[in-house]
Amino acid sequence: MNRPQSDHDYHLRYRCSAQWRSFLGALAHEMNTRIEPDQSRALMRRLGASMARNAPLPTLELLPDLEAAMNSVWAGMDWGWVELNDTNDALRIVHHCAPIEAAFGSGSRAWSPAVLEGAYEQWLRAAGAGDRLRVQQIATDTASAEPVYVFALAA
Repeated sequence: MNRPQSDHDYHLRYRCSAQWRSFLGALAHEMNTRIEPDQSRALMRRLGASMARNAPLPTLELLPDLEAAMNSVWAGMDWGWVELNDTNDALRIVHHCAPIEAAFGSGSRAWSPAVLEGAYEQWLRAAGAGDRLRVQQIATDTASAEPVYVFALAA
């Protein structure tokens, strides 16, 4: 193994299985060049909702228990971890170490995090959040080895 140039380089190289890297790179290229970003976001959101439906969470009432259940699913997929924080006007969702950029490249930042939006929205609606609340990405912190994605559940 050649020494990576940085921790970020290492994560980009090894967070996505080599058997999928070429395929996902080609898919990302097609999505970036042939599909409008809002259509790509909508597709990724639907995929995330489908992922969450395929990994339903148990019925839980407390936020720490919901966070732990979500983290159990993410750990089983090697998709990082989440923090849930009630900010009084919204539920803040901070997702760490998702392999999204490693799979699709940095050119996918406009659309790929929507897979997490869809998953969180599906899980939170199933937990009783209701249909009028929506998960929206509010920030991406790219200062760490892997981007940290920040979302909010609000009306």
